[in-house]
Amino acid sequence: MPQSKALFEYRLRESARARHVRLRVTPHGGLEVVVPRGYNPARLPGLLEQKQAWIRAALERTEAERRQHGPEPAWKLPDAIQLPALGRIWLVTAQEAEAPWAAVREAGPGRLLLHGRINDEQASRAALARWLVRQAHAHLAPRLAELSGQLGLAFRRVSFKRQRTRWGSCSHHKSISLNAKLLFLDPALVRYVMVHELCHLAEMNHSPRFWSLVQKHHADFRAHDRELRKGWKSVPRWAD
Repeated sequence: MPQSKALFEYRLRESARARHVRLRVTPHGGLEVVVPRGYNPARLPGLLEQKQAWIRAALERTEAERRQHGPEPAWKLPDAIQLPALGRIWLVTAQEAEAPWAAVREAGPGRLLLHGRINDEQASRAALARWLVRQAHAHLAPRLAELSGQLGLAFRRVSFKRQRTRWGSCSHHKSISLNAKLLFLDPALVRYVMVHELCHLAEMNHSPRFWSLVQKHHADFRAHDRELRKGWKSVPRWAD
């Protein structure tokens, strides 16, 4: 709910999975502050003051995008979800129920049921996001493992998140993080991201040697790298 004693109006959301305070700015939701369970909200005004330059820039950017593309449509559950990376489509049905949450489950081949607080946008978006991450774990993790074996570049672990600016990353500890939103992209682009991050296991930089290794394993990397920059347009609003 909006707070009045701070530099900005924002929505406060407590998350059991959050380990740190996170700030999100979206055209349809404005500024959202996600805090770990038990966090003292009295500390937020000071934090927002420290981050005010970033927040103002993000708010101005999203306002410019809103004016350019017109007003955001009213929130609506998707009738269907298409994941090109998997070549699959699910029809979505909804069932309201007395519950403090919303959840998604398979209701048959090619069918999903969203049930619970389906009229609560945040609850519904969170449920769909959890489902998306489960799909990424189930389908992209095995692909990465297979590709790792083919390329002879071994990683230790893979995790899936829903980043807003990165499709993937690789750490010095040989841990790879992939964006679950890759599921909205063409399989060739997904493969390129995987190859890119696996090559970082050998070259933790973007030196000529790194790109030479990428080209060895993914000849069309230049074209796919350009395509990937426009890939965010393929991500539907509920997964933003």
